[in-house]
Amino acid sequence: MKPKLILMMTIIFSLSLFNYNEGIKAQGQQATQIAGSIIEAVNQIDIVSLNVLLASDADIEAVDGNGNTPLMLASKIGNLRMFRIIMAHNPNINARNKFNETALMIAAEHGQAEIVRILLQNGANRYVRNQSGLTPAELARRNGHSQIINLLRDPNETPLSR
Repeated sequence: MKPKLILMMTIIFSLSLFNYNEGIKAQGQQATQIAGSIIEAVNQIDIVSLNVLLASDADIEAVDGNGNTPLMLASKIGNLRMFRIIMAHNPNINARNKFNETALMIAAEHGQAEIVRILLQNGANRYVRNQSGLTPAELARRNGHSQIINLLRDPNETPLSR
């Protein structure tokens, strides 16, 4: 009788452990789906889904295949409402993607002046360089964004006299 009891207890314990492991695996898959969804919501400029996901504790630091965070994607797209929603969740402003670019670099390169201004006000590093060695100001200059070049000017730099 005792061996049967031990066998039954072992089976019950094994099933409990299996169900626990399956639950953990399902949570991981759900987290991956939410991460993909927040990236998708930003790419599709789906503000309703973005709000729902962030209210459900979606990871504000989720990344796409190139290492771009929602903040980086919003900085490229330039939708200020979406950008401000993301900023309200305290993302890492100076995070870098696989090209060593920050949200500030991406905004500067794509001519998003208001986003550049907000990022600078919130502590974005204007002196960082991407994998090609370019700063945000140099990216703006290459793309003819003079307003952004002025925003990125070193605040300690004295203007040239005429």
